[in-house]
This record gives sequence, C-alpha cells and structure tokens, in this order.
Amino acid sequence: MHSRQYDIVIFGNYTKDTIITPSGTRYVDGGGFNYGAHAARMLGLNVAAVTRLAREDQRVVDKLQSIGVDVYPFYTPSSTHMVLEYRSANPDDRILRCAMTAGSFTPDQFEALEAKAFLMNGSIRGEIPLEVVRTLRKKDALLVADLQADVGHTNHRSRSYASPRSVAREGRTSSIGGRPQNRRRRGRITHG
Repeated sequence: MHSRQYDIVIFGNYTKDTIITPSGTRYVDGGGFNYGAHAARMLGLNVAAVTRLAREDQRVVDKLQSIGVDVYPFYTPSSTHMVLEYRSANPDDRILRCAMTAGSFTPDQFEALEAKAFLMNGSIRGEIPLEVVRTLRKKDALLVADLQADVGHTNHRSRSYASPRSVAREGRTSSIGGRPQNRRRRGRITHG
C-alpha cells in the first residue's frame, strides 16, 4: 500500500454543535479537527484530516477539500452531537453534553498516512483509544494531543465530565492516573 506524506495529519470526530447562550441558540459544524485543518491549510501546510461522521454531514468534508485539505472520512450511523450551554457571558462558565457519538478511531485508519506530525483532537473520552496512540508512536512523526477530551473529572453514575476548576469549585478532587490534573481546564461535559 502506497503511503501519502503530509506536513500534518489532524484527526478527531466531526461534531454537530448546538451552542446555547443567554442571547439564543445556533448550530455550528464543529470539531477540533475541522478548525485545526482550516488553520493549518491557511498557513500553507500540506494537510490531511481524518474524521468520523454521518454521510448527511458530507458538506464538512467537501468544504475542507475545497480549500486543499485531503480528507479521509469514515462514515458512521451518526455524527457526534455536542450541546455547549453557556450560562452567562463568561465563556468559561459552560456545560457540554454529548447526545450521540460517531465512535472511536482504529489503528487501520492511519496505515496509509505519513506526516511530520499527527495532531489528535478528540472531543470526548474514548474517541482516540490507546491502541491508536501506540500505533502512531511507531511512525517517524511528532505526536501531538489536544487534551480537551481527556482532562476532567468523571462521574460514572451521571456520565458527566467536569473540568478540574469546576471540580475544585465544588469541593471534589480529580486525577488522571492518580496524578492531579492541570487546573487551567474549564467547563463541564455531560453525556446523555
């Protein structure tokens, strides 16, 4: 199998975002992979984007391709649906809920891709399993992670995720692998 070489491969699930603010509700084509691929391409980089999404959201793939990004979509029954609720004018005061997910990446989705750097840009925990990270570490590339999906306190009973700052405000402690988390992360993510 012939490999394609890129400056950067950015990957994460496309997110169909509903943004609720005190001034109203709007709908946005989201996902860190989407924003990152646009920015990297505007900087003149040779960019590939790998994403998981429903076929009904093909417009996102088309838009990236129209600016010169090579897109490797994996179609799933549903795109990831995120609701971002901003309760005030303070952008750090928010609750995130995930109603549906496009699932997790698999190592085979990256077999034919080579890059100077791979940027993992997941939105929720489990989107990028450890086996994918291990596979990418074997490539001769820089491996970069946006940790928005992996920083926060998990309440397994309510299936909610809260950032360390939210956790500290509520008098709880949180950790990843038994280590205190970066207290700069903000917001709350709720599944359901």
